[in-house]
Amino acid sequence: MELSICIPVYNQDVTSLVYELHCQVLHTFCAFEILLMDDCSTSFYEKNSMLNALEGVRYVRLSQNVGRAAIRNKLADEAQYKYLLFMDCDVLPLDDSFLDRYIRMKRYNVVMGGYRYGEQPTSDKHILRWKYGKEREERSAEERSVRPNDSFSTFNFMIRKSLFGQIRFDESLKGYGHEDTLFGLSLKRMGISVSHIDNALLHLNYDTSDVFLQKSMNAVANLWLICQREGYAEDLAESIRILRCFRWIDRFGLSTLFAKIYPLVRPSCEKNLLGKHPSLFIFDLYRLIYLCVCSKK
Repeated sequence: MELSICIPVYNQDVTSLVYELHCQVLHTFCAFEILLMDDCSTSFYEKNSMLNALEGVRYVRLSQNVGRAAIRNKLADEAQYKYLLFMDCDVLPLDDSFLDRYIRMKRYNVVMGGYRYGEQPTSDKHILRWKYGKEREERSAEERSVRPNDSFSTFNFMIRKSLFGQIRFDESLKGYGHEDTLFGLSLKRMGISVSHIDNALLHLNYDTSDVFLQKSMNAVANLWLICQREGYAEDLAESIRILRCFRWIDRFGLSTLFAKIYPLVRPSCEKNLLGKHPSLFIFDLYRLIYLCVCSKK
């Protein structure tokens, strides 16, 4: 097997991750490369650049920040091998069989390994991101396989390079959110189902609640932009619950009311979500109301 491990990097020390992957891949006896592309980080650049000394490892730092979609497309363009394994940079494999499990799945077009979250963070500032990940993202392969393409994520997946070249990530979406949703939908429209396995990566770093909330609002805005494309709203509504809820309340003429109450409910919602005991129900409701705001702009 020929494998390109593709890791976008931003302000993260990736040395432990790369040493672990390098050790595992050497034991697989497959042709490999580990591509690290730094999206113009301000931290850890010098330490990470020393990884170039490892056989089969390339660390490249971009001169300007290009964003989540573009950097993954650039990694795929740089990759020389038949299979691409993408993962985030703030992760670690749970055991020394991580790469072996993917290699055994090489007959499939797209394979996803899943998420794993550790114990509750000691700092209250990170509770919202951890809670969302633990309750919404940490799911078994069996659970994800019920609606296989709806669960697609850039966090931890392998794909044939030839197939990636037919889809690529949509670089018109700026900031955080839903470039992976669009990718999964494109696969579905091509008749390609994502295969799921229990091969999780441990998520190490959690955004602070205020940062995660800001990213989530950006994702809602991106979702609305995608919905404006012809033929996308119906497909997206099948997989995204807040969009189904929005379409229901909009059908009864309530989306305008929801948009108007946004300034009134925003302080109380954010007080809960940025506090010690955030409610995911309030998180969903807040995003739904913000989607109504986006629909009126």
